[in-house]
This record gives sequence, structure tokens and C-alpha cells, in this order.
Amino acid sequence: MKLLAIETATRLVGCALWGDDGPIASNLLVEGQRHVEVLVPAIEELCRQAGISAADLDGVAVDIGPGLFTGLRVGLATATTIATARRIPAMGVTSLEALAHPHRRRQGPLAAIVDARRGEVYWALFEGDGQRLKELRAPAVAAPHDAAHEIANVLAVGDGAVRYREIFEAAGSEVAGPGDMWPSPLAVAELGMERIGGEVFEAGALPAPLYLRQADVRIGWDQVDGRVGGPAGPPPAEPKMAR
Repeated sequence: MKLLAIETATRLVGCALWGDDGPIASNLLVEGQRHVEVLVPAIEELCRQAGISAADLDGVAVDIGPGLFTGLRVGLATATTIATARRIPAMGVTSLEALAHPHRRRQGPLAAIVDARRGEVYWALFEGDGQRLKELRAPAVAAPHDAAHEIANVLAVGDGAVRYREIFEAAGSEVAGPGDMWPSPLAVAELGMERIGGEVFEAGALPAPLYLRQADVRIGWDQVDGRVGGPAGPPPAEPKMAR
């Protein structure tokens, strides 16, 4: 079984391949707002180097947010295009889950915090038992001071924690370093692989973005029956990959 993971919820653009025996390869770049130009070529190069063809893929996992609107739009459209064309399942992983996942073996509370711009952060609270993470607080959006008040005295990871370091440290939290700023495509891949093996997917079911601010939902997307569809223009071309 082979799974392609796509990570575009933040400034980082990344993709990864995961197989039955674990990670195969990953590719990541911090490219600001260049998700459109970078993602598909990155996937094509990753698959070429790994010798993986489109026909080899059994599933796609994608970061559904919360995060940057443009990045989410590109990642979801690309994942949808691949999954639909190949008739394989697509599953969503939140950016906050992906941020917290590398710390799943650490015991104690952990806050995943993404910079939401506009003077706000997206955040969620998890707790590790030495083996896995349990979500204690569902994803939310708040001003940094308000979030810091609710998640005091924890390990804080993510670019939101780094940007507002002084606020979170003043509340007694430990802010992780630059290596924990971005959700990892490998974390999205591993979580996606766990889900593809343990969930039943309806034919044609596609992941929807997780937005926590109403204004972000209205820009360039059509709302149909409670599920957000693709962007207004044509979707990104399916990565050519090796045949």
C-alpha cells in the first residue's frame, strides 16, 4: 500500500510518500505564498525520484487546515483531482494534529498553534500518554493572549507559538524551536495511513477544509450542501508522475 500526503496549510509546501514499511520519501519547501507554482512540480519530482507511478497510489492524505486560505485551496484541489482521477480514497488531517503528531510519545499536555494572521492564532490542546495523543480541546481561533490563558504551562509548537513567543512564555509555556514550526508532510502521511487502514470510505467522498473564520469560507469557494467545493477556476492538473 502506498499513500501520497500533501501539506500546504502554512507557508510550508510539502509532500510525502508512505508505504507499508513506513516513509518512502518527502519533499518540503518554505515558499511563502507560492503554493500554486510549487506543489504539483514537487509531487512529480518526489514520485520520479521514488520510482512511484500514479497507478501505485492507494490513497491520498491532505492537510485540511486550519491555516492559510490559499494554501488549503491548492492542497485540497490537488488531492481531490488525484483521488477522483485514480478512484482512490482521500482523507483529511488537521494542521494541528500534524503539528502535534511528532510529539505523541511525550507525556503531558501539548498545544499546537498556527499563526492565523489578523492578530489571531488557530490552536488545539492535546495530551500524550507516552504512545499516542488525545485531543483535549478542539481546534479554535483566538487572540494570542486569550489562547495563552487557556493553555498555560504546556509545550507549545507551531509558527503561531514562535511568532507570539513572549505571550506564551509569560503564561508559563515552553515554546518549541524552529524545527517544530510547520506541520510535516510525513506526519500527514502517517496519520493518513492509519486512517486508510481503519476507516470505511464512501465512494466519491472527499475531505472538506476546516475553516474557523467565516470570512475565509467566502473567498473564491462555492458552498454546496454544507460541503465546500473546488475553487472557481479549473483545478490544478493531475501530477504526471512516472508511468
